[in-house]
Amino acid sequence: MTTQRIIVAGASIGGLRAAEQLRGAGWTGAITVIGDEPHMPYNRPPLSKEALAGKASFESLAFAPKASAADVEWRLGTSVTSARLAERVVVLDSGEELPFDGLVVATGMRPRRLRCEGPAVGRHTVRTFGDAQALRAELVRPGAR
Repeated sequence: MTTQRIIVAGASIGGLRAAEQLRGAGWTGAITVIGDEPHMPYNRPPLSKEALAGKASFESLAFAPKASAADVEWRLGTSVTSARLAERVVVLDSGEELPFDGLVVATGMRPRRLRCEGPAVGRHTVRTFGDAQALRAELVRPGAR
């Protein structure tokens, strides 16, 4: 008999909480959380404040999974590119196919970048920890305005 698996597409706070709630509700099968960022879920509001000012490390922003969700498999740095629902399979950006018995879509949102005339130099969107690090590096660069 094969182990049942629920896949959570999205490894931000929504994906973390979905995994915790599944365990809390008594799900004993496998849970796989898939997300395109290389990090575990973290608190995003401080990105434009403490992290940008260099006052917060990634570790201080990261959410720790509850003990009940300690056995969740995290597939970070990859994304679900499609789901074949009739076949109960998700396809990752690597081409790998993962079967599932249940699917939770917790992909969140992406920033909408405005179209503006002129060069894109100096325009930034801060959505991820990497975005905040890149902007901070530019701001502290000698000669930056």
